[in-house]
This record gives sequence, structure tokens and C-alpha cells, in this order.
Amino acid sequence: MNEESPIRLGSSSRLGSASEDLLDALGPDQAAFAAAGEPRIQPLDVPAFLRLFQLRGAQIMWFLGAGASRAAGIKTAGDMIWDFKQRLYRSQKKLPPSAITDIGEPSVQRKIQAHFDEKGEFPAAGSETEYSAYFEATYHAARDRRTYLDELIARGKPSFGHHALALLMAEDLCRIVWTTNFDRTVEDAAAERFGGTGRLVTADLKEPEKIRRAVDENRWPVYGKLHGDYHSDTLKNSDAELRQQDAEMRRNLVDACRRSGLAVVGYSGRDASIMAALTEAIDEGRGFPGGLFWFKRSQDAPYPVVTALIAHARALGIDAHLVEAESFDELFSDLLRFLPQTADKLAGLAGDIRPRLTNVKPRSVSAAVPAIRMNALAVTSRPALCRIVDCQIGGDKEIEEAIAKAGVDIIAHRSRDGVLAFGRDSDVRMTFEPFGIKAFDQHPLSAKRLVKECGERALIRDALFRAIAKRPGLAQERQRNRVRLVPLPGAVSAGVFNTDKARPVDRISGIVPQTSVRWSEACGLRIDYRLDQLWLLIEPTLSVALDEDASDEAIELTREFVRERRARRHNRLANALLDGWISLIVGPERSLRLRTFDIADGIDAGFEILRTSAFSGIVKP
Repeated sequence: MNEESPIRLGSSSRLGSASEDLLDALGPDQAAFAAAGEPRIQPLDVPAFLRLFQLRGAQIMWFLGAGASRAAGIKTAGDMIWDFKQRLYRSQKKLPPSAITDIGEPSVQRKIQAHFDEKGEFPAAGSETEYSAYFEATYHAARDRRTYLDELIARGKPSFGHHALALLMAEDLCRIVWTTNFDRTVEDAAAERFGGTGRLVTADLKEPEKIRRAVDENRWPVYGKLHGDYHSDTLKNSDAELRQQDAEMRRNLVDACRRSGLAVVGYSGRDASIMAALTEAIDEGRGFPGGLFWFKRSQDAPYPVVTALIAHARALGIDAHLVEAESFDELFSDLLRFLPQTADKLAGLAGDIRPRLTNVKPRSVSAAVPAIRMNALAVTSRPALCRIVDCQIGGDKEIEEAIAKAGVDIIAHRSRDGVLAFGRDSDVRMTFEPFGIKAFDQHPLSAKRLVKECGERALIRDALFRAIAKRPGLAQERQRNRVRLVPLPGAVSAGVFNTDKARPVDRISGIVPQTSVRWSEACGLRIDYRLDQLWLLIEPTLSVALDEDASDEAIELTREFVRERRARRHNRLANALLDGWISLIVGPERSLRLRTFDIADGIDAGFEILRTSAFSGIVKP
């Protein structure tokens, strides 16, 4: 979620004097550490933020960047920079569009970047001024830049997170929202929630005084567009336009931060004027009375100036934190499900979200009250969205053939609404373009669709099993609809399954006596959806590699070997086996977070699995 703004405020090649002042405000060691770009601050987890928000609610404003607008189908600044580069490159080389089929391909990007590096006329790759420099070079006239933005932004539509934000507005849990984005996704979601456009007070660079008047008159909710609205004549997108933030809009932001807390979502912090305003709002520790929370994706390191801002605020006594959350939509799905005011209103929100169940607390061991241990692990977090493609393709078999032909790494299944997929967007498009893509959109993964076998359930299952198979020492076996985990040779020892009181395993693998059939300890995987919860079902078993031409004698000896090895695995031995496989799958911590692809573009699948298995016992009133 620590991404660039989709259409952002450009800045000079340096972060500016305000950012330098911020680094100077830290001690020498902290400033050097922040300048090195390595966060020293331990992130706050989302559950802790949920508890804080329940108490503070409307005291916390929201600041939206690319994590919001990208989910709405709008390109980020990074996406646009490469679009500008390929348009400039093709025009200079006089090449047709077909010459560059995938601008996201690293080899293509290296070739194009080498061309501009050789010319020496543009900022270095990754510079804060790339966006404005390449935009102005591609389209010199402001009118043409506006046309480009109009076409781009008009495609966006509110995502689940925008509808969730509008619900918070309606419940008076969100009073002020700020953004560097030009699009109208928040306004559209609010209009749908309130049944009209009159309730949300929107102010941009053309009418910045509207924010101050609305706040003075307690007219909520308020939406401040710091860089303008794409319907407005005042847009900031070139370097000359972007050198200094509008004074009145900046003053409004600073004053608001001195009265309220701020939660920043999907924003990189690369804009010097915005960071200068947030730095000024610290006001020797008097600012951000509701706290300062900067959300980032777990795989992203925040920019040094962001780390410095948080560290400086904390040093002055402000409740400031980095918070790890994977996406705008997933954060708001967690938030709405947790809050008492919104939990029962999710059914009326556009798009279903993943379920959550309170963490199970294991009971103390007691011989007087027996308990039955289950082989089910609660999957407390699952994807809320996937990609959906409308195209002329058949069922799952044809989809598998298309994926293999394209040579890409995605997961896809057919549903009644279209083809559902996880993976890089470029890979998904490459797979299904031969079948005539009519629509390419996001699709909510409804809990109702997980109860029975269908495309949504198959997609979730394959993504979860694929993510688990990436765990150290494990490999996945698939036979028709059966999926098993097997330990990699030499990577897992029998000691994983054995304890002082139970030793169910003497060897991990071997050869069935009097045959050439190889066997291995294994664990069957299934999923189920019960009690408004997704469960991972694990079944310790054995895997045998019987050839199709194996003799009847070999088959019978193998069956007898498997029966004998499994026959004594009850009670303590079965419990030890279950513990061993749980330790291999989840690890030593109370829960495991894992992702299927670990990608920054497209739609990935993220999960959280609790280590404590389900159990059943007598409950005394």
C-alpha cells in the first residue's frame, strides 16, 4: 500500500527544505538511519489499529493515495510513467503499437530505459521528477495532458474500499478525507450511499475555502482534493505547476491535522509539499491528537522521509505508527467487520468480503472435561477480490490449456460470471486475449459462494494450497482432485513428528519391503466453509508411487504396508502427527500469513492461518 499516487504531485529532485528540516530534527543516528531508507520503527498490526479506531473513530481523518485508486482500476504514476516512455520511444523510433506488446516485461523496460539514459535528457529511473518530466515531454500542451487524464480516469469506478469509506461517512465514523488523486471514485461511492451528491462537501484547488467553511459549520463529511479534480480547470501535473502546493489547501490540511488524527493509505510520501505540511502539523507534539498512522504493504519499505516523519512525531509524544496492511480494500473489509456500527450492514455494501472469526482460546488441559481435537485450522484471512475476465473460452480444461500455452504463472477457474484469476494482470491478459477479452474487472469473492464447490471456491483452494506448498521443506502432489503435501528428501526429519510421549514416525520415506515402490509420509489438504469461517483440513497419511504396470503382488504388498503403518496411529500418535504437520505448515508462531505469488501488480491472494486447531468439548453454562 506504500505506492505512488496514481496521478501525483510532482516534486523536485530533492525532497525539499521541509523534508531536510525533518531529518535535521532527528538525532544524528536516527537521521542517518532514515536517510538510508531503513525503517527502525516496529510496525503496528491491523488488529491493534482496529481497536484504536473503535474508540477514536471520527477523530481520525483519512488520506488516500494510489492504494485506493489503483483498486478502482486507475493507473498509478508508475504505470503512467512507463506508458509515457513507450509512447515517446515508439514515436522517436517510428514504431507501431505492436512493437511493444507488454510494457511490464523487464527486458522491454530495460531496453526503453537504456534509450532515454543514453539521450541524457530525462531524470534517472526512480527519480521523484520522472512523472512530470515524461508527462510534459509526451504532451507539451496542458490541454493534451487533460485529454489523456480524462480518458484514463473516466474508466475508474469505486472499489469495495470506497463503498466502505462512504459507509463510515454515513455512520459519522469518518468526517474528513484528503487525497492527492484526481478521480471521482470517493464522490461516486458517497453519492450512491447518500442517494445524491449534496451531502459530501468536496473542495479542490478551485474552491479551497469550502473546506474551512464546512469545518467551521460542522458540515460533514468533507473531501479535500489537494491536487485538484479532473473535472476542474486547476490540475497539478507538470513540474512547473507542481513546485509548490496551493497555500490555502495546504493551510487547511495543516490546521485539520492539528485538530485530528490521520490515517494515510496507499501514499508514498514522495511529494515534498505534502510532507512539508505534515511535518508542520506536528507542531512540537501538539498535532495529530488522534494519532498518525501510515499504512504500507508488508513487502514495501517506506521512503526515508516517511520513517523520519513517524520517528519525529513519536519523539514528541504523538501516537504515530507504521501499519502493515496489504490493500485498501482488505483494510476496510477488516475495519467494517470489526466495528459494531457497521458489522451488520455489510450485506448491503457493494461486494462481499472475507469473513473473520474471533481467535479461539485453547482451554486448559483437564481430565474431567474431555475434548475432541479436530484436524481443522481456521483460515482467518482470505482474499476479498480476484480478477474476472469476460471472454470466449470454455471450462477449466480449456483454461488450463490456455495457461500452459501462454507460459505464465497464474491461477484461474471458470465461474458463471466469467473467468476468475489471481496473478499479474499482464499474464492474465496474455492468457485470455486470444479468446477475445470483452471485460477485465475485479470480482468480489462472496462467502456464500464458498459453501459449495464452484469457481470461487476452486480459486481460493488452489491459491491457498499453492501458497502452503511454498513453505520450507514441502512439495505438493496432485492426483485428480486430491492434493497432498510431502516432505522434500533430506529437508524434514522424523523428529518433527515425535515427542517424548509419542513416536509415530521412524522414517520419513523409504521403499515398501519386497517391492520397488517408494513411499513417503504425506498430508492431505482440503478446505471447507462452516460456521461463517473458512477452514483448512489436514489429514496425515502416506503417499505411494505405484506404477501403472505394477504387479498384483506389488500392489497387495503396498496396500498391506500402508494398512499396517496407519493402523496404530490413534490418540497420542495421531495427535503427535497432527502437531508435526501443523508445525511444518504454520510454523512456531500463533498464526501464519502467506501470499500465493508475492507480486506488486495484479491481484495476489493473501491468507492467515491460525496454528491452534479446532476442538469440540462440553461447555458448562
